[in-house]
Amino acid sequence: MREWVAVDAHYGVGLPLCNRLNVAEFTLGLSYIGIGSSIVESYGFGSGDSGQFIGSLLPLHVSVPLYQKIAFWRDDAFFKHFIAFNVRGSGWGQRYDVLGPLSFILEPRWRAKAPYLAFELMGRWSPVRMVGLQATLGTLIVKDAPDRVYLTLGICVGTAGPASKYKIGPRLEVTGVVFDDAIGGNSNGILEPGEEGRLLVSLVNRGLKDSDTIFLKAVVRDPQLSEYLTIFDTTISPLEANRSIEASLPVVAGDRLPALPLRLRVWGKDSEGNMVSPANIEIPTMDS
Repeated sequence: MREWVAVDAHYGVGLPLCNRLNVAEFTLGLSYIGIGSSIVESYGFGSGDSGQFIGSLLPLHVSVPLYQKIAFWRDDAFFKHFIAFNVRGSGWGQRYDVLGPLSFILEPRWRAKAPYLAFELMGRWSPVRMVGLQATLGTLIVKDAPDRVYLTLGICVGTAGPASKYKIGPRLEVTGVVFDDAIGGNSNGILEPGEEGRLLVSLVNRGLKDSDTIFLKAVVRDPQLSEYLTIFDTTISPLEANRSIEASLPVVAGDRLPALPLRLRVWGKDSEGNMVSPANIEIPTMDS
């Protein structure tokens, strides 16, 4: 689960001759669904004497994100690319015969009550944190009027992104560790005296941000047995978010080994101090 939030205002124009307005829209999301409201929302069609606006104060909406691409500005994360399916509506919407999308706020006269529903596919590109371009394809279903299909392109001022700062960093996790003695050994999967092998470590970054350089190491869990085995640390280049990599830790056995498996723990951290969640492995020896 990932909490996300959006606070913005949007105005767009398009075809057929129409415009879309949302003022101070707020959305609070949990994973794949968000709910929210706006101070003002309007749908305008036509112009001049034939102009007609459907508007509402405090309409409601449900947003289902389809795609989110994270970018960063200083220590804050935001959605550089954001695609969502939205369902909007108001049971107290009204129809106005006015010329501007904000006129109905100041104009007391209205033509009729007009409850409505709108279904939209919205895509937004924000090259910087607070400003972006938004394209919207939707249909407005309104009482006593034909359905209205609209395609608009406009400016969005505001931001959308993860709600919690502590969740935007890298999250490094060891997903698997295997002992391999194919190089420097006899490929039987058993550690023998004087044999060289390696630990093959599968590492993934499940976070929202790329890591820095990663320092990976392994230690024998029983300190009294550490003299039987030499394990070399390794350095891994920065790992991008939602990417995985396989690393290798060289292992050299001593001239004698205990008659029991050697239990190892693999862990590490990147140069910013983000820890690698540990994993354990047992390496069998000759007489274990």
